Amino acid sequence: MLSTVIASTSIVVISLLFGAALLVAWRNFELDRHVALWALSFISAAVGHGLRTGGGIWLARQELFAMLACHASVASFAFLAWGFRRRAQRGSKLVFGLWAVSIVLLGVFLIGHGIEWRTISRIVTGLADAAMVGIIVATLGRTRGAWRVAQWNLALYGLYAAGVGLAAWLARPGGEISNQAFIAILSIGTPTGMIGTGILTLLIVSADLARELRKQARTDALTGLLNRRGIEERAAILLQRSSLTHPLIVVIADLDHFKIVNDRFGHAAGDEALRRFAGHLRASIHTQDVAGRLGGEEFLLLLPDTNAQNAEQLVDAIRAGVPNALGGVHVSHRVTASFGMTIAQNGVSFSEALARADEALYHSKQSGRDRISFLAVAVS
Repeated sequence: MLSTVIASTSIVVISLLFGAALLVAWRNFELDRHVALWALSFISAAVGHGLRTGGGIWLARQELFAMLACHASVASFAFLAWGFRRRAQRGSKLVFGLWAVSIVLLGVFLIGHGIEWRTISRIVTGLADAAMVGIIVATLGRTRGAWRVAQWNLALYGLYAAGVGLAAWLARPGGEISNQAFIAILSIGTPTGMIGTGILTLLIVSADLARELRKQARTDALTGLLNRRGIEERAAILLQRSSLTHPLIVVIADLDHFKIVNDRFGHAAGDEALRRFAGHLRASIHTQDVAGRLGGEEFLLLLPDTNAQNAEQLVDAIRAGVPNALGGVHVSHRVTASFGMTIAQNGVSFSEALARADEALYHSKQSGRDRISFLAVAVS
């Protein structure tokens, strides 16, 4: 009995530690609510194991404690599945429906208080837990690498939960195995599955944080476009793929007389103008094209697999649409933009291509602004 209490207490502590770690990550890093749901999953698991321990100590309340522990177990898996569904941005109606059915069945069996109440409640709990894990596995869909391994481990955990339901039936009064054997099965797999799931959720949170940090390091905070670092990384890839037959068009765009906007109407108006211009670029380019902000009011477009004529038509349409795109900004004068273009191919560095495009932009500025200038092909 003492060893069982010690083991259950250890599981409670470990579950609470996982829950606390996830809650801290959610609060401190302002993560999505799916992390909070995962924290609730481990807190519910801790409550469930605590109730089982309490039932073993207070035998007069064993039935009530056991039933509440079953509810806590289903809730733990429901929160876990709900979190995975939310992270995948998918609906959770199936989770809620299964959870509600489990609550009703467990309540009915408690009220009925038949001789098989413990067996049936264990079966319902095991099958409900397995179904929740099945929802998680289905939510992950087709995966690769480490995700595939995690998916298979979750599938095995689901099979174990279903096996617990089967073991509960075998451990019924007069059944094939004893209640002690059922407790042993429950005690062997539950901690392993719980710890494995805890490590998995923490790894997912860490991976999501790392991905978000990488994104922030490459994204301009004001406009949401790539920043200088992100542009250089994408340009290096596109330049390697470029050739005479598949050129890369490099375009620099600059808002005309932007300093006047900031000086006369304030930086809030200037920031809004930059955001609107970024949105105009994003909406105008093709899927394979890249838009970024070099800094200040200078922006860059990378147009792969596009010849000079088509690129110039696209950029001219962007230029012509600038006044309308920025028309909602509260400034008294018409805002326009100037553009400089060049062609780059494999063997040309990004800095060389950028210098040529910048030279073309300078020509547009000197020629009266609100126009496009094209510089000769950049070759290696």
